[in-house]
Amino acid sequence: MNINAEEQSSGDNARLEMSGGEAIAEMLKRHNVGPMFGMAGFQLLPFYDAVRSLNMAHTLIADERSGAFMADAWARVTGRPGVCDATLGPGATNLLTALTESLNAGIPIIAMIGDTNRTHAWKNMTQETRQVEMLRPAVKEVIRIEVGQRIPEHIRYAYTIATSGRPGPVLIDVPEDICHGVFDFDEDDLYVHESTTKAPAVRTRPSVNDIKQASLMLTSAERPVILAGGGIHISGAQEALTALSREHSIPVAHTLSGKGSIACTDELSLGLFGRYDRTANEIIDKSDCILVVGCKLGEIATKRYTIPRTGIPIIHLDILPEEIGRWANTDLALWGDARETLKDLREAMKQEAETLRNRRSKYISELSAGKLKWRANVNERLVSIEEPINMARLCHELNNTLPDDAILVADGGFAAHWTGLLYDTKKPGRGFIVDRGMASIGYGVAGGIGAQLAAPERSVFSLTGDGGLNMTLGDLETAARLKVPLTMIVVNNAASGYIKALQHAMFEGRYQSSDLSELNYALIADSLGLFSEDYETNSIVEDKDKVYEGFAEVLIDDEFIERFYEGEEMFLDQASIKQKLYPNQFILLISSSNPKKSAICRFSEFKSPLKQISVKDACKSFGIVPRNKEQTFAYDLLFDDSIPLVSLIGKPGENFIK
Repeated sequence: MNINAEEQSSGDNARLEMSGGEAIAEMLKRHNVGPMFGMAGFQLLPFYDAVRSLNMAHTLIADERSGAFMADAWARVTGRPGVCDATLGPGATNLLTALTESLNAGIPIIAMIGDTNRTHAWKNMTQETRQVEMLRPAVKEVIRIEVGQRIPEHIRYAYTIATSGRPGPVLIDVPEDICHGVFDFDEDDLYVHESTTKAPAVRTRPSVNDIKQASLMLTSAERPVILAGGGIHISGAQEALTALSREHSIPVAHTLSGKGSIACTDELSLGLFGRYDRTANEIIDKSDCILVVGCKLGEIATKRYTIPRTGIPIIHLDILPEEIGRWANTDLALWGDARETLKDLREAMKQEAETLRNRRSKYISELSAGKLKWRANVNERLVSIEEPINMARLCHELNNTLPDDAILVADGGFAAHWTGLLYDTKKPGRGFIVDRGMASIGYGVAGGIGAQLAAPERSVFSLTGDGGLNMTLGDLETAARLKVPLTMIVVNNAASGYIKALQHAMFEGRYQSSDLSELNYALIADSLGLFSEDYETNSIVEDKDKVYEGFAEVLIDDEFIERFYEGEEMFLDQASIKQKLYPNQFILLISSSNPKKSAICRFSEFKSPLKQISVKDACKSFGIVPRNKEQTFAYDLLFDDSIPLVSLIGKPGENFIK
């Protein structure tokens, strides 16, 4: 970037000389862009060089679709537009599925693709194709840069479109000669509309009369129900919905994308409705007023258009008026932002809140009884000890294990359906991410990477099947290279499980093209330097050196040990630790310069501080005092109420804890 010094000194309107790629990078930086994901080609190389010089975060990905999925998940967690890029031809066309996912799910994305030099366009240039025409149906808008000086305007417009109304992806097509060309810009032209850096950029409200009518319909109802879709998350309306539900005793059922609209553990949560449900469908059928919020009422949500039944009054709130009444008769259309409209409804109904809670107490008691009955009926599956583990038991263990603020990213197919039905978010918000815009498999690992980069302070878990992982094995290398602390769970049934289940049900077990090879994904992860566990049952470990012993030795500098002894919270640096470390594993810290200097502690995870343990302070219950570090470790575990099971292995009298 060159600044014309003469013009800069003469006034405020300084001139900047930049390549097109530099100008694009500069505008993205001014929009506070997050991590970008892409695979370069010649056409975009000046952009890549500018990204490097401006110290912006950009990640090389294994496949363009995965890069767009990463940007999608990042955007879902942050609400800010995710950014991805691709070269012309096959790079651009590889974006199709992912961009369609973001379009249908309402996720703000800026996708940039390189294109041919306009001087030589349509002369059989290498990799040239009608990429814009192919991708146009997959995005909200296509912006082709024809004049270099208009780059700042085009980037602003892309952000405006991506974050306004129902958010979605915007495609920026950059010809080679635009990206490589050098242009003059006015410094004053490089401005940003701050409201467009996060969705929704503009919030609209229904009319006062429409709000009044909706409040009258809801307050007069005896058995109202709210059906919440993904629009709740797009709007950030989780708190507003929870408050309205609780203050007026209106239960909430959700779609797969709407999970977390209120906490699944909330008394008023009915869980999933539609094709898969707990008790929600029955409650909906008996309802006398339904408020639909941010939900398109598509095939799965409506159990192929059989829910809700005709005759139930419906209020439909959506940011897109064309989504209202597409197939179900709607009594009242509310066009507006979910969060602001729910606030307005709450305000309009506040005088009736206490009366409504009292009047609907019996209704809510019935709901609670129904949920308890459902739980009792499925409990056998939730705690089943069958091998291999069933999906219900897996979801049950995730419910018991994952932190309250965890994010679970579920791939398409069985992973989405089972977790959608049985996994419980503990708080309102984006605690569950599933790709329902296209419902494709192959999202799980890429989405997990994007979510973890968006929320480094939260625990992110990715659940995928072997079919989905096979599509995107290269994403494991990306995860390893980025050193993202993502936990990936692979349901390995050596099959395209969803299709095989359908064939089992429809064709009496006659299977075709639904079986996969038996692969050990733990070995693949190991080869990439990722920590892995293979949960095979009934296996014998022949090599005793591979037996987990419960503690590890870590070389560390003197200062680290001294600060640890002084009571300072200390964290291990994941990048500098060569061995695998496990949750609740004990660590013997040894000075790298003085082996006699050491400390013992317990490890949880790299983003949590090491727990201090002292032999002197070890529990002396029952008159038993630990005599060595192994016994101290055992005491520390046994008297920690947060750890339900401790296994001590070895012959009587041995000191080893395993």
